[in-house]
Amino acid sequence: MSNLFKLYQHISLLILYLAITSCALMQPAPDILNKNIQHWLAENEFDYIDYALDRIDSNNSTDDNKYQFILDQKLMIETRKKKFIETTSTTAKKHKQSNEWQLALDTYNNALQKIHAEPRLIQEKTELLKERDEQVTALKKDMLMQRANALISYKKVYEKLYKLIPEDYKAQIDIIHYDKDRIVIANQLKLCGDQAMDKNKLIQANDCYALSNQLEPTAEKELLVASINKQLIKHSTKESNDKSLAAYYSAYKKHQYTKARSHLKTLLGINPSHTKTIALLEALNKEIKNMTLEKINLGNELYSKKRINGALEVWRQALLLEPNNAEVIQLISRAEKVSKKIQSLEETQ
Repeated sequence: MSNLFKLYQHISLLILYLAITSCALMQPAPDILNKNIQHWLAENEFDYIDYALDRIDSNNSTDDNKYQFILDQKLMIETRKKKFIETTSTTAKKHKQSNEWQLALDTYNNALQKIHAEPRLIQEKTELLKERDEQVTALKKDMLMQRANALISYKKVYEKLYKLIPEDYKAQIDIIHYDKDRIVIANQLKLCGDQAMDKNKLIQANDCYALSNQLEPTAEKELLVASINKQLIKHSTKESNDKSLAAYYSAYKKHQYTKARSHLKTLLGINPSHTKTIALLEALNKEIKNMTLEKINLGNELYSKKRINGALEVWRQALLLEPNNAEVIQLISRAEKVSKKIQSLEETQ
């Protein structure tokens, strides 16, 4: 008897759950939904609109025409969406050209709150952040170098001052502050050199290590400067340039595009003004971008045909070409979620 009662409870709970779920998924009346869509359209809330249209597609049979007049607006809505994306892009780029970087970033952020998965806006925002960060890094490096040179110019003055009035309290306080600044900047320059070495930027690394060594001489920094100078002399020769280019051509013929690009960047790190290498890198980047776009389009075609795994494979190939491509990352993430859902449904059947 108790088992029957438990069964009755389970059935009752299931019926209640289904009732609540069905109420939650109830579609608003057509006129109310249309009014909502017009309001969202005025506010450019395209995520809300897409969700509402998807629910119409999934919840209503093809012979139910009461929502058809809403579905007929899809082309108009899509046109408005494209215009919104274009306007956002143009406005952000104008802010950037006016050196109003935060306004440009805010423009993208505000738009992505209304249309969060838009690949073009995500990609443009990513590129904006990258360019901004590169400029900030360059400015900080320049400030560090200028401060280091200023401290170096004062070094002999403070050394002479110490010898002239070693017991003067105020002079000693100034010298103590100077020494603290000198050591702090020397350490920052050492870190600057380490980071430049990690990126194979030999000239920048040499500048940082050399200045750091002037402020706070150490045997380690002297060895680093000497080693880098040897490398710069060696790599500046025509033979070294030819060798790097040969490595690039070899990788390119094997379709190892990422490796080929790495060889060109290494060469530019040594000789930033090497005209041929600059031209080759520009052409290679363009070629990689076109190949990535082709794979994105092929993946989209496969995805539209419900060939999720095929689309994933193609998009992963695109990611190997451009590991930081925000659109490809977004597509893979979406497809992986769909693939997992399909696999889960197949397992439960």
